[in-house]
Amino acid sequence: MSKHWVRQQVRHNELQDVLERGLVWVKGHRRAAAIAIGLILLLSLVGGGTYHVRRNQNAQAWQSLGLAQSMAFSGMPDQALKQIQETSANYPNTQAAGYARLLAGDLHFLKGQYKEALAEYSALSEGSAPEVLKPLAVGNVGLAQEALGRCRDAAQTDQRFLDSYSEHFLAPQIHSSLARCLKALGQADQAKAAYQKIALQYPETSWAAWAKAQTALPSSK
Repeated sequence: MSKHWVRQQVRHNELQDVLERGLVWVKGHRRAAAIAIGLILLLSLVGGGTYHVRRNQNAQAWQSLGLAQSMAFSGMPDQALKQIQETSANYPNTQAAGYARLLAGDLHFLKGQYKEALAEYSALSEGSAPEVLKPLAVGNVGLAQEALGRCRDAAQTDQRFLDSYSEHFLAPQIHSSLARCLKALGQADQAKAAYQKIALQYPETSWAAWAKAQTALPSSK
């Protein structure tokens, strides 16, 4: 008789013993067993219902955001912003709400409403936004600060972005913002170093061509 067969038989006997004892307990405690089974079913229903509600909310949130995007792409920014406000108000704890806030910032920026754009980007960068949106939020904070003429703040934000997200697709644009802000602050040597770094890090791109052109320009001093 093999050891493998013996181990299987022992497991079978143990399982059978447990089942038999369980049936004996249920027979002697029918009321308690019924209550326990009822609680298990209730918890399953509540858990399933909660999941279903969350799933529906997420679907509705994305649908609401999609409507706002459609309005924005159709040249109706004011209506899009109103729809975004409804999305954020009705579905504040969904991922779609984070994307809605980013879109709101972009729409305000395109309209030249840099203070409003900065408020949206800042709230997104400091809140519990999806991780994929964090670099976009931080980078756009810097761009909005630059647009408002707050170059000292923008340079700090730009550098923070580059330190944290150097490989992000937005990095060349943020690097360019840093270079412009350093130049505006009168830090000519640092600005020149930033232009040179752009040309080296993003060769054969429009950003590199732009940076080289800036270093070739005569000094404004």
